[in-house]
Amino acid sequence: MPPMGSRTLSKLRSVDFYKKIPADLTEATLTGAWLSIAASVIMSTLLVLEFAAFLRVQTVSELVVDRSASNELLKITFNISFPALSCEFATLDVSDALGTKRMNLTKTVRRVPIDLDMAKAGAAVEEGEGRREGGPKYDEEGTWWENVDVSVPLTAETFATTLSHYPIVVVNFYAPWCHWCQRLEPAWEAATKAVHEKYPEGSDGRIRFAKVDCTAAEDLCRAHFITGFPSIRVFRRGKDDIYIQGSHQHEAYLGDRTKEALEGFADSLVPSAGLPHAQHGQLVAAPKVHGCNLAGFVLVKKVPGTLHFTARAEGHSFDHAWMNMTHAVHQLYFGTRPSSRKLWELKRLHPGGLTPDWLDKMAGQLFFSDHAQHTHEHYLQVVTTSIEPGTGGRGSLYDAYEYTAHSHTYMTDATPAAKFTYDMSPIQMVRKTELGKIS
Repeated sequence: MPPMGSRTLSKLRSVDFYKKIPADLTEATLTGAWLSIAASVIMSTLLVLEFAAFLRVQTVSELVVDRSASNELLKITFNISFPALSCEFATLDVSDALGTKRMNLTKTVRRVPIDLDMAKAGAAVEEGEGRREGGPKYDEEGTWWENVDVSVPLTAETFATTLSHYPIVVVNFYAPWCHWCQRLEPAWEAATKAVHEKYPEGSDGRIRFAKVDCTAAEDLCRAHFITGFPSIRVFRRGKDDIYIQGSHQHEAYLGDRTKEALEGFADSLVPSAGLPHAQHGQLVAAPKVHGCNLAGFVLVKKVPGTLHFTARAEGHSFDHAWMNMTHAVHQLYFGTRPSSRKLWELKRLHPGGLTPDWLDKMAGQLFFSDHAQHTHEHYLQVVTTSIEPGTGGRGSLYDAYEYTAHSHTYMTDATPAAKFTYDMSPIQMVRKTELGKIS
């Protein structure tokens, strides 16, 4: 009788689903060989493909609420030419939906004079040059001096004769409707009388004060690039021009507009008569061309806001009918330009691919004013695309800012301007790569 252990093993073998066929009963066939080879190839291929899929980097797109840090600032870079807006008064203001207003930005804005063909026509205007916070001082309103004869304005016929007859002529270009011109008038007439008495025609005559009514002599004022009133210019006869960097320059006075200040200015100016290279410390170069190029950048909060380009200066008025806000946009983009590495990542991962104008939709566009009182408004909608390559660490992360632009021109009773209104989308697109993820 077999032992108990053998009987147990025998019963266990009876439930074997994979009973072994004796080798003597098996026979190798050619068909079986081909099936075995095919099965091995298929299994190997599947193994390799599965492993490659596990290692492959997949691109994933997500739409999320903008994840910018609180109070994060956005850089806006611009380069815009205004062929009919003088650098003397060209101004950039920035405002936003939070009520923040920054007027007459100068620290990060460069102003360069340009001609009507938008070619550079002089050195860049230095920061703050010609801009005086609070404006010039005046005598008290209502002040009038006795025995003052209002001088007769120069005309186009008498202007050239007067300038050639005297070594120095200080000319007040004004408009009768201008409030600031009206405030200046009493002090100007009193200072004119005092200066002419101090430097009489017969014995001295080195300096004269004169004025030009720009409503009666429009062509004369336009010829001297007068766009704001009052504009006080200093003219020196013949070789008495200020000769700087190979060119003759006339000068503009931007000091106080009191009788005392004007008389003191005249006294300080007289010694420079006959000195062609002497530049007066209180004067700045008067514009010799019509236009201005404004280039630079501003830092703004990520809320709706406006870049406002217009003509403005403390103590000056502007005739809207003389203003033309035609402008050419050479550059206007948000954020920073990507490095070559980041640009490569952006081209590779951007969901729609990069168009030639992906960064700057307005570059190279000209906006023409058919009428003097045209204001141009551009509405820009900005979308953020965050690129997260997944390799290379934080240094390879990049936020790309793209925008759409819609422009409109309309007539206005206010001072004509060029406005660039921007609005940040609250939705941010994220493009990132993940290892072994199937999208």
